[in-house]
Amino acid sequence: MESKIDWKSLASTTLAQYNLSADQVVFLGHSENVTFRVDTRNNQNFATSEENDEQGLFLLRIHYPNAKFRDRIWQQNAVIESELMWLTALHRDTDLVVPYPVQNLSGSFITSVPIDETSRTLNCTLLKWVDGSPLDTEPTAMQARGIGELMAQLHQHASLWELPSSFTRPKYDWEQLHASLMKLRSLIDAGTISLTDFAVLESVVQQISNVMTALEKTRTNWGLIHADLNENNYIFYVGKARAIDFSCCGFGYYLYDIAHTLLHLFPENRRSFVSGYQSVCQLRDDYQSILEAFFLGAIINNFAFLASQPNEHNFLLETVPYISESFCSKYLRGKAFLFEL
Repeated sequence: MESKIDWKSLASTTLAQYNLSADQVVFLGHSENVTFRVDTRNNQNFATSEENDEQGLFLLRIHYPNAKFRDRIWQQNAVIESELMWLTALHRDTDLVVPYPVQNLSGSFITSVPIDETSRTLNCTLLKWVDGSPLDTEPTAMQARGIGELMAQLHQHASLWELPSSFTRPKYDWEQLHASLMKLRSLIDAGTISLTDFAVLESVVQQISNVMTALEKTRTNWGLIHADLNENNYIFYVGKARAIDFSCCGFGYYLYDIAHTLLHLFPENRRSFVSGYQSVCQLRDDYQSILEAFFLGAIINNFAFLASQPNEHNFLLETVPYISESFCSKYLRGKAFLFEL
């Protein structure tokens, strides 16, 4: 379907459903969504005194993932609507600068646009642009601390916010992790993953299952998480971290959210991140052992994401044995590794 779609034309059709006049529409990329930056600054539309309006800049998302294997649940109206509900609440209830949604002319956050002469449509959303710069190097200790503070503020809001009755987002739980493991099993016959390494991953998943079983889901440890706060999805504005791209948000343990971000930080910065987090929200005394379990869970989920992409199989062929030996084997022996240099 993708090859037959004129994304720029579809963007123009979508923007006609909003109370704005675009001066410039710039294609940004295609990953979870097809995205465009919309600039209305040479027009008088949508004038507002809001500090984070970014002078008429918007983000247009066409909800069509680049990965064909992506579960269709992420494109469902109720799931998209729920993400936008949280962004709206974060904008309303906190001082965090987030990409909150804009209503179309019909008063809806979601615009359904036909893509051909059949009944096929795609969901589109328009968000306020968040200004800031991505990092092109590993964060400094101070920046890592700021990212930790940011995540804690997101979790703090999630733990207090009363969910609307219609709210629905996917879960990052045992069932999801087991499904990831099963995707990796399919690579054994192809020789991408050895039986020995798969057996190690299987043992790790069982251990993680035990950890999750022992963790009672409460408002202080389970709730809405960003689930993808890595170097691509946090930016800095005047030295302060801001979160963008909430398209993978869902329900999960807050410690899993932390572990997923620690996966993208050097060990010395992991301590700075945790320090920043705990300046806002205190972690339980045994947080490190749980973080290490979820750290490996995040790796396995990422491996499963790559497993359905043939061009990533060489990477898995090289990386899975390294992870099995360097991290999984230590974890199964009860040896700490998360903050080791």
